[in-house]
Amino acid sequence: MVAFWASVPVHVILGVVAGIPVILWDWRIALPGLLFVQLGTSVLIGAVYGLPAPWPAVHLGVQFLACLILLLSILQTSNVQVRNSGEFSSRLFRLLILGIAALMVWTATEGVELPRLEDATKVLFIWFAAVALITLGMTETALFGSIGILLWLLPVQAFLSVLFPLPAVIVLLGILQILVALACSYLLLAEDDALMLIEVPSTDPDVAPGLHRRHSIGSGARVLVYSVGYWFYTLVNRRRNTESGNG
Repeated sequence: MVAFWASVPVHVILGVVAGIPVILWDWRIALPGLLFVQLGTSVLIGAVYGLPAPWPAVHLGVQFLACLILLLSILQTSNVQVRNSGEFSSRLFRLLILGIAALMVWTATEGVELPRLEDATKVLFIWFAAVALITLGMTETALFGSIGILLWLLPVQAFLSVLFPLPAVIVLLGILQILVALACSYLLLAEDDALMLIEVPSTDPDVAPGLHRRHSIGSGARVLVYSVGYWFYTLVNRRRNTESGNG
């Protein structure tokens, strides 16, 4: 089990999952991806670096709570509606940026020493930090700013837990993570208030004129379920049409 989690393919999978939200730029992908990366990192530092239980589980639980706080705020704002029209060129650009960053991380980490970490884990943690900085540099909203900060804290928390496996250090890092999630959640709601208080002109073709109220959690959840269901429905229909065309 230790050899499996210390292997390069596992590190590559975690690195790819961390980079996919930057390419797709969709919070519905980013939050589950963040939890998946946290799960893999927690198991990694527990199995390979001997972080005693229950602290890897505590890392995962704190990250889950932070993502839940963000989700509840997202469901109350206009961010719950994701528009992907005209995103191909932006995704291609972000993919190019990630490729350049990957080359820089691969070449620059040879001269970086992180105590107690193997080379593969060292590269992985630096890659997490690079993806977080790219996310923070490219975002214009509090939503992906919060995701970038949480991704930045993930390798910091893991590295300090390996370096100083003390309950006080791990608890303080968890409290910091929750405070960051709460602050970002407040910024999400405040940003949406600032946008929604501006009256939309009747010449705007995308939004109905007038003042718009914030979603409730229930209505935001319905929008989310509908959008995910519609995406799945179009995906199934596209596959059926492809199969019938090939037949």
